[in-house]
Amino acid sequence: MASTISFAIKNPAEADRILDEFEERTGLEPESSDDDERRVYPLSGDDHEVDVVQTLTDIDEDWAEHLAPEAQG
Repeated sequence: MASTISFAIKNPAEADRILDEFEERTGLEPESSDDDERRVYPLSGDDHEVDVVQTLTDIDEDWAEHLAPEAQG
């Protein structure tokens, strides 16, 4: 099972909006970082039950135009 999920930022303004809403809906918090080009979310316990793609789609059907999932760790 993955211990993180990360997203590369394609369109910062829209990606920030989408990921901010994602965090609010899921309760997930990104790792602290100075990297403005991606957000990394640690996953543990019940976090693995979050339907990431469905949540992002509910927020914005075009989310993949603004951010890209990266390999999970």
